Amino acid sequence: MVRVTAYVHQPEYNYSHRYKILTLLSEDVKRFLLEYDQIILHKDLYRGIFHIQLREVREKVKELLRKFDAAPYDDGRAKNEKELFCCKLRFDDTVDLRRHYRAVHNEPFVRFVNVLELKSSLAKLTHMRHRLTNYITYGEEKTLTLITNLKRMLTKISATLKF
Repeated sequence: MVRVTAYVHQPEYNYSHRYKILTLLSEDVKRFLLEYDQIILHKDLYRGIFHIQLREVREKVKELLRKFDAAPYDDGRAKNEKELFCCKLRFDDTVDLRRHYRAVHNEPFVRFVNVLELKSSLAKLTHMRHRLTNYITYGEEKTLTLITNLKRMLTKISATLKF
């Protein structure tokens, strides 16, 4: 019988490593915010997939903000007090605005589906979800910039899910 030593890598979370994962998360959140419009480019064509992924990312962001005792800006509900304008017309609710948009401005934003862009977008959403899950589990440090960017990300995702 031959003995084989199996090495199992267990990450050590020492002082320097904690700030390393904080830096990685901060950079990923900034990159996600910069590339957000490119990520949701095919949202209208693949509505179901994107809504599931975006809801999961939104829930992870909310959970992380609750962990840091930072209340999110919104709770995911539509706000009725905001006035909506399009073509110099005022709309009372989002249903009327959607109806107007489909009637007047209904030209497809994406002319053709680029499969590479679609897979890249879904991979970026999955990566962000895993990064947030990892930080919820192991991360304890926070910065004001990270919290602000997480709130901005939550606002963008909620606005995308509402429309």
